[in-house]
Amino acid sequence: MGTEFMNITTFSDYTLRILIFLAVDENEKATADDIAKAYDISFHHVAKAGQWLAREGYVKSERGRSGGMSLIRPAEDINIGTLVKGTEAGTALVECMRSHGGTCCITPACGLKLALAEAQAAFYKALENFSLADVITQKSALSKLLALSV
Repeated sequence: MGTEFMNITTFSDYTLRILIFLAVDENEKATADDIAKAYDISFHHVAKAGQWLAREGYVKSERGRSGGMSLIRPAEDINIGTLVKGTEAGTALVECMRSHGGTCCITPACGLKLALAEAQAAFYKALENFSLADVITQKSALSKLLALSV
């Protein structure tokens, strides 16, 4: 049997990658383009995730020639569980967990929704044990992998 794990959305993944990049990078600011190139991922997705992070108070975002994103809070004060719970808000694990309840015919008698809700709560609770600082303890190695000059 393979390793089983809960998935997070690409949006959540990209918000985490942005925060990791900013926490590892010694420069004051980084652009969405810098981050997208470092990870070889979509600029547009990074920009969208960066906008969410700015709106939610994780990063400061400045436009223009000398613009870019920077962390607003110290890495120790950014909780991974809180972040992921925020980025995953409204994302249902299965159809019956959607706000409209879905159309599954067994929903009224099925106990799966309760089991998955409990598992999801445990997932977020486990992530709450980690800060951004905890996930960048290998800062030098991360810097090399992201081709940053730290």
